[in-house]
Amino acid sequence: MDRVSIAKAACDLVVKGLGLNLSDPNLSNTPDRLQRMYADELCSSLEKESPVLTKFPNGEKYDEIVLLDNIPFTSLCSHHFLPFSGRAWFAYVPYLSLVGASKVARLIHYYSKKPQLQEALGIEIVDHFIKELHPKGVMLVMRAVHGCMSCRGVMTGFDAGMTTSVLRGCFKEDARTRAEAMALIQLSITDRGYR
Repeated sequence: MDRVSIAKAACDLVVKGLGLNLSDPNLSNTPDRLQRMYADELCSSLEKESPVLTKFPNGEKYDEIVLLDNIPFTSLCSHHFLPFSGRAWFAYVPYLSLVGASKVARLIHYYSKKPQLQEALGIEIVDHFIKELHPKGVMLVMRAVHGCMSCRGVMTGFDAGMTTSVLRGCFKEDARTRAEAMALIQLSITDRGYR
């Protein structure tokens, strides 16, 4: 990633594009702040290796749903370069391995840090998990509020959002397993006080 070019482009946007003056104390460091925001935060996975998922043997042969819930994420829409933020619910049915509880959140955090569509984000997360753990099934539900809807265009504010799901294995093939996972997600939402 070329941080100098990012800062120069940000400076051009502020000064040449928008006609603002960098001598304003509120704008004087804006190009550098924008460079750090894109390089270190919103697009940080462009420079990092994907996380390794710590696996543990499924010695007890656990074959029920494991739900990791209410995982916050923020990503960057590739259409307008505005953030979209929300929560994810990740369910899997193990086969030979269990995953460390924090690793799914790390996986979601990693894949969210680049410009993309929410639909593609979910697919990348699930595909990575399946490649490493080979579970019986995976289900990922993500809900986010998109800046390109909330503060521009249709200007929906922060109540309207987008919900996407990615289903693989037993969650896609078995309606009862899918319904059980959705009931667990609903319980997780209710328990957190989102009523």
